[in-house]
Amino acid sequence: MNGCRAKYSSLAAVLALLTAAAAAPAAAEPTPQSDGGVTANALSEAGKPLPLPTFASIPPAPTDVRPFTAWRAAIADTKAAGQQAFAEGEAGPWTLADSEAWAARARAEAEPPPPMTSPADANTDAFVREMIRRATPPPRAKH
Repeated sequence: MNGCRAKYSSLAAVLALLTAAAAAPAAAEPTPQSDGGVTANALSEAGKPLPLPTFASIPPAPTDVRPFTAWRAAIADTKAAGQQAFAEGEAGPWTLADSEAWAARARAEAEPPPPMTSPADANTDAFVREMIRRATPPPRAKH
């Protein structure tokens, strides 16, 4: 019983708040600001009744949506593919036999990487000089 007291006391508090909110007077209408009557015009326009929509204003049904029978067929196809995959998985144990032959076939099909070329010493020295030149920061401008 001790746990129920808090439950019902919070329920009573919520009911009291709702009753007080319902009994409170309605909020006063917003007063137009001194903005040249724009707010007053907007409020008067908002209070006018608008014409009700008609059945003719309902847009036509889209034509580029597949029908329910097509959805039903697609769902049945998906379920059938799932059942077939499950049956194939349950058919026998999964084995990794003959993995060496598979690896040999994969190696035979793979293209070897291009051969590495070693640059001549003259090209290497020119390359190093160019990299040093590019890595040197430009001189600071004097102010």
